[in-house]
Amino acid sequence: MNALTQLESGIVGDAASVEILAKKKNASLLVLSDTHGHYPLFQRIVQKYGPAADALLFAGDGMWDIVRYLENAYEDERYRAALPPVLAFVAGNGDGDRYRVCPGGQEGREDPDSEHGYPLAVPHTQTLTAAGHRVFLSHGNRYSVDIGTEVLVNVAKASGCEIAVFGHTHMPVAETVSNVLAVNPGSPARPRGYSS
Repeated sequence: MNALTQLESGIVGDAASVEILAKKKNASLLVLSDTHGHYPLFQRIVQKYGPAADALLFAGDGMWDIVRYLENAYEDERYRAALPPVLAFVAGNGDGDRYRVCPGGQEGREDPDSEHGYPLAVPHTQTLTAAGHRVFLSHGNRYSVDIGTEVLVNVAKASGCEIAVFGHTHMPVAETVSNVLAVNPGSPARPRGYSS
């Protein structure tokens, strides 16, 4: 169960869960991106697949969906139980870098400097380890993923990562480039190309 606490790294969970994820022999990762405010869809995906996952990685463009889910998880044990113990996320080109999680009400939610609720910082990149593999998480827009994954892969490699998770294009991709697995889950809300 997720501790619902944001660590200094930006990950939501607790340090013990992050360490367990890193040391697992195998890990199940729920990877999402580009939900763009389609909260009911986001919620259904997390509640269906989250309980079996060791971590949820969100590659941006839909941070309000994360905020709303966290607000519900503070108030409703069913939401919290479905959320994997480790939640990592990054800002997309349509997201801010600071939010307020306001359980029980909307007051202050739109103002990241409000005194209500809890602050949520949203990094542009995140790294974590899952089953001994270093993962680089980014929305991808800053790395020209519209035209290819080479820049993203080079940054991931320079960060010591073997896996690069990204979004932005709304098209699913899983390809190995220069020994780095580049993964884009596509967009469940606004699929493009062959994504559905």
